[in-house]
Amino acid sequence: GIKYNIIRNLVKRGVELHLVPYDYNIAAEANKYDGLFLSNGPGDPAMAQKTVDGLKAVLDGGFDKPLFGICMGNQLTAMAAGAKTYKMRFGNRGANQPVLNLVTGQCYITPQNHGYAIDTETLSSDWTPLFVNKNDGTNEGIMHKTKPYFTAQFHPEAKAGPTDTEFLFDDFINMVKDGKSSVGSIFEARKVPNTRIQVKKVLVLGSGGLSIGQAGEF
Repeated sequence: GIKYNIIRNLVKRGVELHLVPYDYNIAAEANKYDGLFLSNGPGDPAMAQKTVDGLKAVLDGGFDKPLFGICMGNQLTAMAAGAKTYKMRFGNRGANQPVLNLVTGQCYITPQNHGYAIDTETLSSDWTPLFVNKNDGTNEGIMHKTKPYFTAQFHPEAKAGPTDTEFLFDDFINMVKDGKSSVGSIFEARKVPNTRIQVKKVLVLGSGGLSIGQAGEF
């Protein structure tokens, strides 16, 4: 299920990447590597129970190196940590989904393609939501409070974009190199001051309607 552009984004950052199948015994070799990446995949995450069991063994074994999951990798990480997922009434598709980073308060436009989501109410106390969808309030990623684990439900690697969140690959690699950084410290470092200008009225000049179904020139 992994997208080639995920592989490209890791390799172009100098990673020696070992690609393994869904039923690989991760726990037997996890500590031989400097980081663990969980890819996207199709369908219901509940059907990937072998992967969940293998990942749970890694987490329960005290793995303390960076972990990054994308799309289904987000859901599988949550399930391995004891949370539940559910089928969404309407999946999130397309290239214009707004996602809020709950650590920094920054909002990104992201590409997405999923029909299942994490029930954040079932997350254990060691985990917390990291990203949330501003359209429907569904979860878009989680992070461990003390260990270097984080995930994204959207696709930072997507082509032809938007590429607002491709920096997450840099964050993951920097955490691998550093070996000490927590997820919270990575995102806090990017926190920017609120420089929004306070205005009451804005005059818009242009052509076309301002709402769906509205037409004409003004």
